[in-house]
Amino acid sequence: EIGFDLVGITGARPMTELAALLEERRKTGLWPPFVSAQVEERLDPGRLLPGAQAVIMVALNYYYPLTGPAAELGLSRSTLGTDYHLVLGAMLEKLGQKLQEIEPGLRYRKFVDTGPLLERELARRAGLGWIGKNTNLLTPSFGSWVFLGGLVVNRELEEDRPLPRDCGDCTRCLEACPAGALEGPYRLNPHRCLSYLTQKKGFLTGEERERLGGRVYGCDTCQAACPVNAKGARVTQHEAFQPRWPQDLSLADLALLDNATFRRLFGQSTLAWRGKTNLKRNAVIALGLRGERDALPVLAQALQDASPVVRGQAAWALGRLTAPEAPDLLERALAGEKDPRVVQELQRALAALK
Repeated sequence: EIGFDLVGITGARPMTELAALLEERRKTGLWPPFVSAQVEERLDPGRLLPGAQAVIMVALNYYYPLTGPAAELGLSRSTLGTDYHLVLGAMLEKLGQKLQEIEPGLRYRKFVDTGPLLERELARRAGLGWIGKNTNLLTPSFGSWVFLGGLVVNRELEEDRPLPRDCGDCTRCLEACPAGALEGPYRLNPHRCLSYLTQKKGFLTGEERERLGGRVYGCDTCQAACPVNAKGARVTQHEAFQPRWPQDLSLADLALLDNATFRRLFGQSTLAWRGKTNLKRNAVIALGLRGERDALPVLAQALQDASPVVRGQAAWALGRLTAPEAPDLLERALAGEKDPRVVQELQRALAALK
C-alpha cells in the first residue's frame, strides 16, 4: 500500500556479537567516513528508541539502465533520481503513522543510512537478503540495487528468518574492484573505495586523481560485476529514482556548473549533500584523464573558478593536454594566483608540459 518493494521484520536485540569486529575495524583504520564512531550506537536499536522491541526493514529498487552519454558521465545509478533519504524517509513516516492508527501508544523512530544502525545487518536478519563479499546486501529479487531503511518500534512483532544463502565460491566483485578496496571477502577498505573518494572534499593527490578513473560521483563497478545483480537488474518502477537530469549532460556541463544549474539539476539528489565543488572537481579530473584537446576551453574556464580546489585540479588537467595553448594559459593563471596550493599545481603542470 505504501509502495515498499521488500519488507521484513527482525527483533531489536543489540547486535553484540559484532562488537569485536567493529572495534577491530576502528583500531585498524577501516572505520568508514560519514558514520557514527560510537560502536554501541551502531549495534543497539534501543539507543535510537528506548523500549525498542522490533525493527521493520524495507527496501526500494533503484536500478535504471544507463545508455548513451549518460553511461560515460561517471555518475553511479544511486545519483540519478531524488535523494533516497527523502523518499524513504517520507514513506517510513507514513508507515509509522499508519501503525499508530492501528496500535495507539506505539512509538517509532525511522532511519535510513544517515542513522548509526547497521542497516544491512538488520536487513539480513529480517530476511531481505544476504551480505555479499563486497559488503552490500544482495536480495533475491533485485540484487544489491536497493536502498534500505528501517522503522524501530516499541512493539513485539513476528520475526522473519534470515535467508540461508551466500555467495559460494564467487569472487567476481573482489576481482573487479579497480582500486583494491575489497581486501578480501567482506572486508572493505573505505579509504580506497572509489565511491568514498568521489565524496572526499578538498584537493586530491595525484595518485587519487588517477585512481578515480573518470568517476565523478559514486562507483558501481563491484555491483556491475555481480552475477546476482545481472539476474536481479529490474528497472525501477519508482519514478523518483529515474533520471532527473538531461541524458545528454556532459562532463563539460558538470565542470562549469553554476549555483542555479546545480540546484535545478541536483538539488534534490544524493549529489547535493557533498556540494557543487566536489562534482566540478571530479568532472575536471575526468576531463584531464581523458586528455582530449577539445577539453581545453572548458579547462581554461575552470582555471578561473571561484573555488581553489577546482582551479587546482584544472591546472593539473591542463598539464596533461598536448595543446600548444596550455602553457600560456597556465602562465597567465600563475601570474594572478594567490592561493599557494593552486600555485603549486600550476607550477607542476607547467613543469610537466616542459
